[in-house]
Amino acid sequence: MVGAFLWLSVWNIIGAFSIHPSRYVLFFVVRAMQGLAIGVLVSGSMSILGRVYKPGIRKNRVFSAMAACAPFGFSLGAIEGGLLYQNLPWIFGCNAIITAICAVGAYFSIPPLRPMADSAGGEVPSLRQFDYLGAAFAVGGCVCLLFGLTQGGVTDWSVYTCVLTAVGIVLLIGLFIVERYVPRPLIPNRLWNTKGFTPLMIAYFLGFGSYFGAWQFYAIQFWLRIQHASPIDVALYHLPNAIFGVIATWVVSRTLHLVPGHYIYTISMFAFTLGPAFFLPQSPTTTYWKLSLPGVALVTFGPDLAFAAASIFITSNVARSYQGSAGSLLVTNQNLSSAIITSVADAIGTRVDKQADGSVGLTGLRAIWWFALACQLLAALVTVTSVRIPKEEEKEHVT
Repeated sequence: MVGAFLWLSVWNIIGAFSIHPSRYVLFFVVRAMQGLAIGVLVSGSMSILGRVYKPGIRKNRVFSAMAACAPFGFSLGAIEGGLLYQNLPWIFGCNAIITAICAVGAYFSIPPLRPMADSAGGEVPSLRQFDYLGAAFAVGGCVCLLFGLTQGGVTDWSVYTCVLTAVGIVLLIGLFIVERYVPRPLIPNRLWNTKGFTPLMIAYFLGFGSYFGAWQFYAIQFWLRIQHASPIDVALYHLPNAIFGVIATWVVSRTLHLVPGHYIYTISMFAFTLGPAFFLPQSPTTTYWKLSLPGVALVTFGPDLAFAAASIFITSNVARSYQGSAGSLLVTNQNLSSAIITSVADAIGTRVDKQADGSVGLTGLRAIWWFALACQLLAALVTVTSVRIPKEEEKEHVT
């Protein structure tokens, strides 16, 4: 965790010098390296908390508190970006200072947990047991698929983008096959056999992907380009996200041990639909208070209820040594779905209403939001019919 914060701080410093048209390749490298650190921090946090707290009420509240950090941090970051948009290098500079402080705090506060066996007399996990083959399939598949999808629209789906996309899909299929035969897979096979897990991940993919990739990203474009709001105004528009996000995770912490988790998960999937529902009727002159405010406030219950419920369910069904892997699976699903659905949404928007400068017009934005709404309704249908999450009870870690 300390190393990840330091890594992030170093690349933030490098990022401050990458904000120039001639250094766009360096900028892309910086963003990729930052993504590595974020992946370690999120999965590492879930691993530590999952090992320290056994399934039960305390774990529900701790994981809900961690989930509350996402909307709160997002809103603070948006405000920081809005204030510093005229001096972009200082966005990276401020983040470098913040992450360096976090590294110091992590060094003095995180307990020195060591690898341990899942059961008495069992073997302690080590790097010798790491699934390098599965990791190679996973990384190769994600890289090829995302590069092919993101470049497809830019190059009008040239041959190499189609080939890369196909190779990525084949590698990811190969990952699931390989994982059945390695002695210690990245994700324990028993998790895939857990009732309701696969439809939960499918619903999570559709819900989160359409939220980030087909609603929120284009909502920001709508405010900036269609309604001509200033960057700081757009940042302030996200404040309800922080307030209602904290409320949503508090609700999870107080109810997941009282009602089955799929009730909360179902509410989250329907909450996702409120984003497109409140933005589809809007015009360039619609005021923020009329539709955007209630839309941003209510849609926040979608990602925050879903992440809290899903993370508690998944980490409660794997052994201690797999807590980090379970967390990384959820984060990978979230990021992969966002990237894939953003690519699809961009293809839809540019095909329907591409402006002279290459941007998507209002008609194209509405087509994208209809696509988001369809994905979210499908996610809700999958959840209602197939996802089953039992009430959280006090119990020992899975072995």
